[in-house]
Amino acid sequence: MTGRIAELQKLMGKSGIDCLFVSSLSDIFYLTGFTGSTAMLFVDSSSALFMTDGRYEQQIRSELYKGIDSIIVNGYQESAAAQAAQYKKVHVTYSCGLLEYETLIKAGCDVDIDRENLIGGLRIVKDADEISQIKDMYRAAYEGFVNALPVFVAGNTEDHWAAELEKQMKLAGARTTSFDTIVASGARGALPHGIATRKKVELNDPVVLDYGCKLNYCSDVTRLVIAGENAEAEKIADIVYTALKKASEFVREGVKASEADAVAREYIESRGYGRFFNHSLGHGVGIDVHEKPSLNRRDDTVLKAGMVVTVEPGIYLPDNFGVRLEDTVLVTENGCENLTAVFDRYIYKNIL
Repeated sequence: MTGRIAELQKLMGKSGIDCLFVSSLSDIFYLTGFTGSTAMLFVDSSSALFMTDGRYEQQIRSELYKGIDSIIVNGYQESAAAQAAQYKKVHVTYSCGLLEYETLIKAGCDVDIDRENLIGGLRIVKDADEISQIKDMYRAAYEGFVNALPVFVAGNTEDHWAAELEKQMKLAGARTTSFDTIVASGARGALPHGIATRKKVELNDPVVLDYGCKLNYCSDVTRLVIAGENAEAEKIADIVYTALKKASEFVREGVKASEADAVAREYIESRGYGRFFNHSLGHGVGIDVHEKPSLNRRDDTVLKAGMVVTVEPGIYLPDNFGVRLEDTVLVTENGCENLTAVFDRYIYKNIL
């Protein structure tokens, strides 16, 4: 059995879970290596059964980790029901869909939720190979950014900026984006999730670029581009940068996620902009762009070496502009490693 599934089986035994049904493709990739678009997985105390359809019969021969039994199915729900019927009780993850949940119920077994989120607990700490793949995507994010810089000028639309950035990241080795690219210029920068639009970037606009790319693992970066000159935006950016650095310097094994959030939040509050920092400080990054833990006021997860988290404070001034700056760091025993250090600055200025 693969190492990850063996670790999951140990946790299942400690939690009294006889069978775990997995439908999240991110979890399935983590446990099996499968990168296709449709699959299911049953894990019990001694085995793992992977299900997919005929489109992937050739693919799984090269992707699936050793020790995992696999079957090609013609109907997912019928096959899932037949497998589930062998167990008295099946646990599901939080990502289980309603159709799959009802299928398991109809199979005649008791169904419960894995409230401990066992797979999430495994995924939260990255191994050396995962860290290497994540670093590759930060290099692709940087290369894509610098190669797209000639387009990041006033007069082009936010969509144009986003399209060029996404193209350049793919040319640098990414398969797709981690999420919808945010290009928020001028007053739209006060929208923390200002997805790129057909709006033209105006001269001297501060522009928030929050973006990332993915092969198997994700990157997530935010930088500020000023399409000209804007002293007011630079003043706010200096506050955000200081908050970012204070929080990053605080992050290390043994501190709580909520404590890291407090470091940045208290500094921004001390400068009079507390009510304009209206989201969490950060989140985990891995196969998905948002993973455990969440660096917010309520998450008391104790950080461990090997966790990869974003640190992204922001100040958003309604009807004016916004600034967010973001690094991603690898938690270590004595501090953290900045995976975004491939970038040479936090503010870029371009003038047409």
